Amino acid sequence: MDFTDKLAYSGPQPVFSPDSKLMASADGYRLVVRDAASLAVVSLCSCLDRIESISWSPDSDHILCALFKRATVQVFCVSDSDWACNIAEGPAGIVAARWTPDGQHILLTADFGVRLSAWSLVDQSCAYLRGPKHAQAGLAFSPDGSLLAVAHRSDCKDSVAVYDCGSWQLRAQWAPGTSDLADLAWSPDGGCLAVWESALYGHQLGVFTAEGDCLTAYSAYRDLLGIKAVAWSPSGQLLALGDYEQGATVLNHVTWSPLAQFSHQPTVSGPPSVVAYSELEEDTGRRVLAAGTGSMSRIGSSRLLPRSRPGSRPGSRNGSPVKAGPDASQDLDDEGGEMAVTKSRYVVAQLPLRVPVVRPVLDKPNPKLGVGSVSWSFDGSYIATRCDSMPSAVWIWETSRLELASLLLQTRSVRSLQWCPSDNRLVVCTGDSKLYLWTPDGASCVHIPLPGFRASGLCWHPDGGSLVLTSRDEFCCAYF
Repeated sequence: MDFTDKLAYSGPQPVFSPDSKLMASADGYRLVVRDAASLAVVSLCSCLDRIESISWSPDSDHILCALFKRATVQVFCVSDSDWACNIAEGPAGIVAARWTPDGQHILLTADFGVRLSAWSLVDQSCAYLRGPKHAQAGLAFSPDGSLLAVAHRSDCKDSVAVYDCGSWQLRAQWAPGTSDLADLAWSPDGGCLAVWESALYGHQLGVFTAEGDCLTAYSAYRDLLGIKAVAWSPSGQLLALGDYEQGATVLNHVTWSPLAQFSHQPTVSGPPSVVAYSELEEDTGRRVLAAGTGSMSRIGSSRLLPRSRPGSRPGSRNGSPVKAGPDASQDLDDEGGEMAVTKSRYVVAQLPLRVPVVRPVLDKPNPKLGVGSVSWSFDGSYIATRCDSMPSAVWIWETSRLELASLLLQTRSVRSLQWCPSDNRLVVCTGDSKLYLWTPDGASCVHIPLPGFRASGLCWHPDGGSLVLTSRDEFCCAYF
């Protein structure tokens, strides 16, 4: 893999445009738009305050910057630098801002769920909808962009309203029968809508048509904490549910009955075909100064290079990227801002394998337990799960055999994991200077040759050929 040099950002994570050509990031009050291939700066825009959220329009021509503290959003046009738009909600405030699928409207959620505002960028009109139950959850556009489903709550009763995105008129409204609706999600084909109950009311989920006809009501149990994560498969034929009881259930779309139930136990003893990869970390005994102390240290076969000229790929003098050395990895020491140079590799662990368990703090809300992350590979062949009480492990299940295919056991807690949008490749970050890759053919550790850089987040390029890695206030690009 090749890596660019580090670049500064603040606030929201850098995001690629839907057409894969550009990347937007925030640096304080400034919006920075770069070419996705070279990372050369294409345009700079100034906002009224610090940028707290960035999102691209579906046509990749406009960028929405949310300034929640000012109850304002600003919109900039990539193709026309003279065009700009400001929307201020005043005393109502703004807690969420998103594009509509047609790219011609901006949907704003007012503070305290007072109302939803659909602002048109074409004729500057505004349509007001009933206030949603949640600021972020409980609101979803259908895959074709024609419908908007919103969860409402009135007189201590939940309801789901479906609006027409062309006229913003109410098309249907129905009661899902929940005591405390947690969230909802459209199926990939837009034929039905999954609605699930808050975890406090047990493991309960319903599937409805847009008109409110109930297709199924699934309940695994009622007396324990319920659903924590829900994800549709790319085909829409399977629905995966992660719960607080360390399990993941896969429902089929024909009978809506469980097709498989995956258990996350501290001791992994099978099936016989499972391959468990355990990270082995070794300290080389070397130390380098952390980034920002004025040092430039050679690490492995890589070196930190000065900033590139405009138009070249950051991280080199001639436009070629920095290459990852086989042993280049650094971890912060507790004293003096030094970095301990370490090297990691995966070893195939023998079964049974014990997975470290973190005891949750039960006297605080949202305890760290249960399957909190469920994600499908691009073609639905695999499911990656993470159990919050075993944060250093990633479980990879094969859907064709409905069994555990592989287990990744890290030395640190997993901070982020994402599937490649074009291949069955999984990338994992743990907040250190390494990147972990898994494919059906095996797993590997990649060392990031940037002193002081600790990858805690990632975002794939839409074509799957590169990704953005983020630390606290810096980011870089990695190329396959």
